Amino acid sequence: MTRTNGYSIEENILRKSYAIRSYEVNAEGRLSIPSIFNLLQDAASSHALKLGVSVPQLLIGNYTWVLSRIYLKMNHYPGWGDTIQVHTWPSGIQRVFALRDFDISQNGRTIGSCVSAWIIIDAAKRRPVRPTSFARQLNPVDRQHVVAHPLGKLTPLKTPQIEKQFSVRYRDLDINQHVNNVSYIEWLLECISNSFENGHRLSELEVNFLGEALFGDRVMARCCHQDEKGMRIAHDVLRKTDGRELIRARTSWLNTDC
Repeated sequence: MTRTNGYSIEENILRKSYAIRSYEVNAEGRLSIPSIFNLLQDAASSHALKLGVSVPQLLIGNYTWVLSRIYLKMNHYPGWGDTIQVHTWPSGIQRVFALRDFDISQNGRTIGSCVSAWIIIDAAKRRPVRPTSFARQLNPVDRQHVVAHPLGKLTPLKTPQIEKQFSVRYRDLDINQHVNNVSYIEWLLECISNSFENGHRLSELEVNFLGEALFGDRVMARCCHQDEKGMRIAHDVLRKTDGRELIRARTSWLNTDC
């Protein structure tokens, strides 16, 4: 077992603890969805660095990582001051995708599960590179996925009910100089009305990342309730100048009484 920088790695599974800080909770004092994605990204980045395939390490060879698809299921949201553990590991290679799983737990009990698909691209040509070239460093773990989910293509949003516009700020950019994944999550959640969100909690979130937004772009987040009770919502984010889809997403919600 390797232990360094506040985390441990055993059998290529990284285990890292996080104390929930005041700025990571929402208006209800619970860990927010954008904060969850930041923690998952931090754990994945820590592991990739140890494996020799972090973004700065890949950029030396003119390659980089791009998140393509992700599915998150949350059963419970911890509060300010609570401590959670994130376990993550490379979970396989599928066509152009390098897969990574996450298990989020509190006091030994799983409270969230996440599966994700990443692409290695040529940073100059912006084209995918087969991850098999990096299979030795990734060393995928042979174990069952934390949740059975195909990570397939989501259907387009055809009839939006709510639309909100945003401008890409410098602070929205990541090391690849395009919009960070978490900013997209913030935009799609901002499209949901406060009256709905106050009485519900998100149980599932799935995202397809389809294109890049850059500094100065104007984008439009849109959403539409898909069932009679409004518990399933379809989302997308478009670039205003050409109407290109940047993400497609869907969320599922539960009454807070559940």
